[in-house]
Amino acid sequence: MPRVLNAEDISRSRSKLPSIAQLRINLRGSYYQANGNQLIDGNERIRGSHPFECVEFAYGRAIERGLFGNRQGLGAVLIGNAHTWDDRVANSSYRGRLKTQPRIDSIVLWEANLKFQWREGNLTYTEATDPVAGHVAFVEKVYPDGSFLISEGNHQSRPHIRLVKAKTPAANAAKFIYL
Repeated sequence: MPRVLNAEDISRSRSKLPSIAQLRINLRGSYYQANGNQLIDGNERIRGSHPFECVEFAYGRAIERGLFGNRQGLGAVLIGNAHTWDDRVANSSYRGRLKTQPRIDSIVLWEANLKFQWREGNLTYTEATDPVAGHVAFVEKVYPDGSFLISEGNHQSRPHIRLVKAKTPAANAAKFIYL
């Protein structure tokens, strides 16, 4: 019987992924604090969340990379749950930045309540997005085969790095916001 892996197992199963430190992600930076990240500020007041929810992390990573300012430009459009970000971009002057192909320094988005399962060799991989909020992450690198490396936050764990392999259901369902 094949072993079924969840998203955290998938992250560990990919060999030689860079670490948060190797990608120069400074989790102590102001972009990951309430005073430097509008999403953390608002969400802490609403539900007392920590700064590494997926939207807060991806937003902070974009600020850290200098791709927009807090509450400025595209940063003013990206608010709310992950699954609403593509709609907010599509209904703004930034609509041309919503794409279907991965690009370095972009936000990747998955709609709410998606479930993926696929096989690679004798392993079966399973993933699911939050049933209400969906999921976003930051694209760190894109490989020639179309696979892409993401950094992501999650309410269940500290930020981490994961590889999304090309042509998997997760890659096929992804949308990208070019920053």
